[in-house]
Amino acid sequence: MNRSTRTALRLLAAAAFLLTVATGLGPSTATAGPATATRLTLSPYPSRPTAVRPFVQSFARKPQARPQRALPRPQRPPEMPAGIDGCDHGYRMPDRPGLCVPWRFPPGVRARCDWLRGHGYFDPDPGGTVPRLLARGKDRHHLDPDHDGEACEKADRPAR
Repeated sequence: MNRSTRTALRLLAAAAFLLTVATGLGPSTATAGPATATRLTLSPYPSRPTAVRPFVQSFARKPQARPQRALPRPQRPPEMPAGIDGCDHGYRMPDRPGLCVPWRFPPGVRARCDWLRGHGYFDPDPGGTVPRLLARGKDRHHLDPDHDGEACEKADRPAR
């Protein structure tokens, strides 16, 4: 018998002894005669329900704070630092408001309009219309070389 088996047997014997003592099912020296088996029933719930009162913190009985006045509604949207959300807000797509031109294109991308085309920015919608990319403000990526306000259009492509 190896050491771990002996340790396991000792733990099992100790648990059996504790169970015998705790339940009172062991042989009693106070009575003479045959030992009688007692049936033990364990219930997860007490026999009588007890009323449990909630505990309320002392500071909750006398609140001292007063409601604050509502702040005025802002007149314009908050200013965001450029590129904080990963989008270049100098470009927008009115037909697809969820898409944005990335602030930084992946390394090695030279033809940025072709990259946008390859990632579905100019896929026709079910009606057959091709979405437009409008350049407003600063044209950081030089997607609108003719400066007409529409970027990556066919007129902007270099002749091949």
